[in-house]
Amino acid sequence: MIWLLLAMLWVVFLTVLGASACAVRRGAFVLGVAFSENNAESPEVKRILRAYYAGLCAALTVSAAAGFLLFLPAVQAWAEMCMLAILVLFLLLTWLVQNTARRRLLTLRAQKGWLPPARKTLSADLAVSRDKATGALSPVFVWICLVLSFVPLIILLAVPALRSDFPLPFAFFGPVCQLFTVPLYYQMRSLPVRTAGEDTAAATAFAQKSIRIHTGSAVAMAVSMLLFWLLFALSAGVLQNMYLSIVAIAVLVLINLAAAFWQQKKLRELEKAYMDVQAPADADAESEWKWGCYYNPYDPRIFVPKRVESLGWTVNIGRPAGKAILFGTLAVLVCIVALVGVMSFSGFSVAVQNEQLQMEAPLYDLTLTREQVESVELVDALPANGTRTNGYGGVSKSYGHFYFDGYGACDLYVYNDTGKYVCLRLSGDDPAYVFLNAETVDATETLYAEIAQWHAAQ
Repeated sequence: MIWLLLAMLWVVFLTVLGASACAVRRGAFVLGVAFSENNAESPEVKRILRAYYAGLCAALTVSAAAGFLLFLPAVQAWAEMCMLAILVLFLLLTWLVQNTARRRLLTLRAQKGWLPPARKTLSADLAVSRDKATGALSPVFVWICLVLSFVPLIILLAVPALRSDFPLPFAFFGPVCQLFTVPLYYQMRSLPVRTAGEDTAAATAFAQKSIRIHTGSAVAMAVSMLLFWLLFALSAGVLQNMYLSIVAIAVLVLINLAAAFWQQKKLRELEKAYMDVQAPADADAESEWKWGCYYNPYDPRIFVPKRVESLGWTVNIGRPAGKAILFGTLAVLVCIVALVGVMSFSGFSVAVQNEQLQMEAPLYDLTLTREQVESVELVDALPANGTRTNGYGGVSKSYGHFYFDGYGACDLYVYNDTGKYVCLRLSGDDPAYVFLNAETVDATETLYAEIAQWHAAQ
């Protein structure tokens, strides 16, 4: 389990570092700060970039070292919360590194008087740029991905037996996430494209090609989300295979990284082909940014590129919809962290009360009667080849719904390292077995004797 948590950490580490390293240059922009072509290649700028790369390596080193704290016995009881804390530490460090480098670049530019000259801008006709032959990719691709994301939900409605391993409310997760790719596509398609110079034909050609690149990236994101969701639903609801879930996450990360690299590469090639195509000199204005988000109540856009465009998108919190999205996202994150915290720090209890055997755990209470229990035995190990379908699988304890080859659906209320388990064979198959224990072998044997006596009294 510790190695799985570390693997998840490293996926995030490498994804963020890859995006941060590849986002350094775009034309004459260095970390989102505008320079002339010559000044962008100056020794002073290169010195700051070397410090930036060194800072990223230092952030990775510190975060990776913190990851090994998960192996400490005192930490393993709340390893999931520790993992979240390490992720926050890593993201904070990378933000500090990037923000420091940006400020150094802005200071250098001001000290040297390297402000790029203002250019006359010419807005391209976006209606022309959306021409099907040469402009944006069709939105049909995004809408098809949204429709296909409902396939797991339709299957669960048609086959109710699958709901024990993949609850029906979970089937809405994929379509809800997929739904966000639709406005993203239209936002990409509506990006304002400004070019320098008087050549209207060149401006229109540039707009057509850039919009096609942007919408191609949005379609790739929609496809990656769909593939992730279908693979995840297949692994959790049908195959009960945890490793396929990891493959689903890898597919999502790799396709999005590839799309981001492709987008930046194509945009750089396009800007190089149109030598006088540059963003306006005030594109890096600091006054329009608050708390890492774009703030401009006069800009109608909801989603805008970050100051370093290769690092993705942010919301315009100057608009009411942007504020709602920001605070809604923060609320979801707080709920997730709170849920993980409750499950990490809360335990479970097993009690024999008259005619019932009661297991209590956050979100996963279970009550059994004598008639439901066919047999009770004490075993030395859990079945092999098991996966969690809907529950908590921590380092020190596990509870909720699991699936084991040869046993089918099982409910667990166990401390992972005790080495003794009480196995209850039930009369039904949802679940077919219940495994439970206490924190020590002696306490588990006492619990077994109590449950066996309770069962024999029928």
